[in-house]
Amino acid sequence: MKFIWFNPDSGKYEKGSKEEFEQISVYSVNQDRFDIIYEFSDTAERIIDKVLDSLNAARLATAS
Repeated sequence: MKFIWFNPDSGKYEKGSKEEFEQISVYSVNQDRFDIIYEFSDTAERIIDKVLDSLNAARLATAS
């Protein structure tokens, strides 16, 4: 299973396993601001990457 979450430390959406999410968030000073946005069970990696790229592009566009 893969997840997409927003990392408030880096200011970007990221992807990975539940274990990766927990490992990154537990060492953050912003632990309470980490939220899983999407959960994928049998989705192709290229689709997950497309969603991730779109989220980060939209975030950059609104930040300008």
